[in-house]
Amino acid sequence: MSDPVWSVALPEGAEPPFQVWVNGEPREEGVHYAVEGRWLRFRTPLVPKPREKKGFGRRMALLAGVGVYGDQAADVVDLRYHSGGTIQHATGLPVIPPQDA
Repeated sequence: MSDPVWSVALPEGAEPPFQVWVNGEPREEGVHYAVEGRWLRFRTPLVPKPREKKGFGRRMALLAGVGVYGDQAADVVDLRYHSGGTIQHATGLPVIPPQDA
């Protein structure tokens, strides 16, 4: 059985060198992640953004400051890369969790 891997798709046309940050903290290729084709692969757990939509009542409670915000936390993956000879930035790239075995 292999170790779980969290994946982040590289933007279309992204070319190295890559600079990666998770929650504003720099990450190093070969230490924190690997580049596999069009993907960044992380062995350390990342929290993806929740997919579920919040109902009207929950949104109103959050706007009023009622509720626990911890369940809204997700890791933010930012990327600096080259494309077409220019430096580009992407922020908040979606995290894809490992597939259940």
